[in-house]
Amino acid sequence: MSEDIFSQFFNLFNNDDSDVNWELSKQINKHLNKDITEDILQLSNEQLDLNELFRFLELNINNIDGSDGHPTSVQILNPSLYGEWFLDSIQHFDFSKFSIGDLPGGMQIGSLQSSIIGMQLGNLAGMVSKNMWGLSHFGIILPQSKNLSINKNNFFARIDKFDADVNELALSLLTLEFVALSLGKYTSPFEKIIQNLEKASKEMMEGFKDLDIDPMSMTNPQDMMQSFSGLEGFDSSKMIEEIIAPLSFCRGVIKLKAKELNLIQDDTTYDLLMDLSFTQNENSLNEIENGINELDTSTDLFFDFLISSKSEYSIDDILLQKDLIPSRHEIEDPISWAARTSLPPI
Repeated sequence: MSEDIFSQFFNLFNNDDSDVNWELSKQINKHLNKDITEDILQLSNEQLDLNELFRFLELNINNIDGSDGHPTSVQILNPSLYGEWFLDSIQHFDFSKFSIGDLPGGMQIGSLQSSIIGMQLGNLAGMVSKNMWGLSHFGIILPQSKNLSINKNNFFARIDKFDADVNELALSLLTLEFVALSLGKYTSPFEKIIQNLEKASKEMMEGFKDLDIDPMSMTNPQDMMQSFSGLEGFDSSKMIEEIIAPLSFCRGVIKLKAKELNLIQDDTTYDLLMDLSFTQNENSLNEIENGINELDTSTDLFFDFLISSKSEYSIDDILLQKDLIPSRHEIEDPISWAARTSLPPI
């Protein structure tokens, strides 16, 4: 029976003509979440009514900008389904230009590329759903969906960390997630992640140098799966390590735009919820959390600089152009960013 399942998985991996093998990515997400039990999820209880909070949030935001690009409903999902929602919601991006290159020796990877990309995205979805409270955790401006999804275990665990009014905490965190999802209309932040995915994929393909096999003619699916590091051994955090600065910048954007809505009296609640120094769980993302946490103060000062210097670029201008998103050095030294983006070429 297990061999039949494995053969099906092999066939799924080796046969796909699209830009991304989405079905494979979903199967990997399920694999990574296989130890998490599923339960019945409800939007309200004696203390908290998320649907009521969402309607309050939706009404106030629509009164401010009247945009039709915002989510219109809220749902609570277990981690596995949250990862699947994440994958469904990033399919509006263009993956057609994403190339991981050829195998060592110039061997063409053919239809394997879509599956390798799918494997990478499946790992990303599994990482998000298992370890993060939502999109605002790392400032992931990726998905676009009319359904605002709550990652049940991590979302409520984040609220429970703080001794404050549960409704105010839930509204604040819901607002952060609402803003993050609404920003999915911008593609430039995602292009940064695509660059990192491309680099990680090419590095992974380098592993074939030492394999005495031809991956294009393999007939044993178990050997093939063990040859790829994506299922168990692939370090998902490597896809983010090199883009800590853009992620920190996007987190700052989310927090700033949430504060501008003026939905709660004390907007420092957003700072509290976003403070990664309060994340104590041991997981593969601790190093990334620490890296982003180290930049938090500098990122806040970067936005202060944008305002005080009366920069010609608004936050939305920066989100529209990948090259305007600051590097780590530029976040720590905003004047260098201004010099690069505003001064005429010599």
